[in-house]
This record gives sequence, C-alpha cells and structure tokens, in this order.
Amino acid sequence: MSDHDCDIPDCDEALANLYEYLDSEMEDAEASQIREHLDDCSGCHSRFDFETRLKIVVRERLSEEVPPEFIARLRSALETETSASG
Repeated sequence: MSDHDCDIPDCDEALANLYEYLDSEMEDAEASQIREHLDDCSGCHSRFDFETRLKIVVRERLSEEVPPEFIARLRSALETETSASG
C-alpha cells in the first residue's frame, strides 16, 4: 500500500462512493475498482477503516435494549407535556 500517492480524482471518487461500497449497494465492477483503489491508497484505506469501525459501533449501539425505566420516564414526561398543552 502506498503512502497516498494516488491520483486525486481516484480518491475523490473512492471517498464519494465509500458508503455505497460499505453497504454493498454498487455493481461488482465498480466495487472492484473501489477495492483496488483502497488497496493501493493508504489515505483512503485509513478513511475506509474508520468508517467501517464507525458503522460497527453505530449498529451495536442501535441494537441495545432501551431500559424499561427510561421508557416509563419518557411516557410520563409525554403524558405530562400532553396534559399541560391541552
């Protein structure tokens, strides 16, 4: 992997399509080009690694259970707010 010595348009294109690539929402040929670019460009690969880890953290956080106490407090607050405004 080089030290970010690739062409800027390639970097711009790779980064502009990074989320589609991460979400597997692109054609195989385009995904292959992005993968090749990431393999050759340490700057873009670092960004790819960061975004991949971020997606994992977000997915883990979104899958956590909401504590029942929080739901009860939220319902109570909403009921109070509804009563006060109505």
